[in-house]
Amino acid sequence: MATLQQQIADAFLTRLAQTKEFDPTLIEELRRVLSSGRKLKADDFIKIFSTPAGGDLR
Repeated sequence: MATLQQQIADAFLTRLAQTKEFDPTLIEELRRVLSSGRKLKADDFIKIFSTPAGGDLR
């Protein structure tokens, strides 16, 4: 059985995937971070949201 945190994360990612405003690779990165089982840090989210779609920062 999934924990409450996992259920909330799954519901959030499912609703996010239904919108057309987010890149599917961004959603997969979020899914990976949220399901890692480790304590989440702001730096994890900054890294995901600050990287331009399809590439590295230059």
